[in-house]
Amino acid sequence: MFRPVIKANRRKSISKWWALPIVLLIQIAVSGCQIRPDAPAMFDDSQDLTNQKDVVILLHGLWRDASAMRPVETFLTAQGYQVHNLSYPSTEFPIETLVSDILKPAVDAINLGSDQKLHFVTHSMGGILVRYYLKHNQPANLGRVVMIAPPNQGTELANLFKDSDWVDVRRGPAVEQLSNAESSWVRQLGEVNFELGIIAGNYNTNWITDWILPGDDDGVVTVESTKVDNMSDFLTIPEKHYRLRGDEKVLKHAAYFLKYGSFYRLTSI
Repeated sequence: MFRPVIKANRRKSISKWWALPIVLLIQIAVSGCQIRPDAPAMFDDSQDLTNQKDVVILLHGLWRDASAMRPVETFLTAQGYQVHNLSYPSTEFPIETLVSDILKPAVDAINLGSDQKLHFVTHSMGGILVRYYLKHNQPANLGRVVMIAPPNQGTELANLFKDSDWVDVRRGPAVEQLSNAESSWVRQLGEVNFELGIIAGNYNTNWITDWILPGDDDGVVTVESTKVDNMSDFLTIPEKHYRLRGDEKVLKHAAYFLKYGSFYRLTSI
């Protein structure tokens, strides 16, 4: 987590936030009033999601660790995948360092058979690590990638910390990289060159972040910001950002994409 930075003009900074307790109380009172959007088609029992040979690497998001991806790990393991659930210090280093020091060595350590594929399933910032890694590396037998709520075009919330008196961005260099500014680091990554399915959330009961984020959003990332050029398929699920990774519909759609290269739909697209 980020630590507050104490400034000499603390009194002035606090005075600008005098209304925050009132705003938070109002937020608590009205949370849960938003109508949940319709969900996409759910699976029936005839859908085969199993895979007894392939490998999947999981990557969590900012401020989290591997425990955040435990629901994904449990589900994919039950389908037969060999799952590697990685932890990385998301608030300590820029994304380039996280990839070179943690993700790349983890991939290099996996010994794939000639008939095995290597897939990735990510949540939030974890997807950006994979984008950067695959922009500079082409692992043998690369399979498919599912990104859950990735800030592919950045997020307005990252801008709040850039010049903040309350947060020391030096302890979270990756946050600044996820700005939605035209010149931001993440928006310079370009289109993807691999099979990618993106699942976005469009449910947010926090009207403060819903006001900050334009259009449909999950409380952290807008639906539009999750998209990237040359993605293979896209789907929205009516759930919040941090709940998406444990949502049953998300897990099944992710496994379906890994196996078939598209998300499940009742009719063909």
